[in-house]
Amino acid sequence: MALNTLKDQLHESYRDNNHLQDSISAMREELESTHHNANTRIQDAVADANSEIAQLTGTISAIRDEIEALNNDTQRKMQDGFADSQIEITQLKKTVATLREEFEHLHLSSNEQLAEEKANFNKERLQLQNTIQELRDKIETLK
Repeated sequence: MALNTLKDQLHESYRDNNHLQDSISAMREELESTHHNANTRIQDAVADANSEIAQLTGTISAIRDEIEALNNDTQRKMQDGFADSQIEITQLKKTVATLREEFEHLHLSSNEQLAEEKANFNKERLQLQNTIQELRDKIETLK
């Protein structure tokens, strides 16, 4: 009977050993499954992060392009405004020069006219003085 007990113990040890091997195999499969799931979640997270990075890069590029377009538009408007100002300044300078010439012409003309009027006045005054003298002389002779 000791032999049967030893056989039973050996049989039980084999059964325990098989049970432990099955448990180890199940745990190994569960560990591999967990490891695979973790790798899948990591890959998904990396893919999501890469997708978000690509979207943000696209957004940054679009904003950068918009800023550059706005800068170019502002530069163009400033250059156009400067060119318009230069044209206006040139026109105003021409107008000032024309008005100055016209003023000088009018000034000379009025000086000439004034000199002519003065000469006429002096001439008329001289004539009137001569007439007065002649009239005085006639009055003296009539007395």
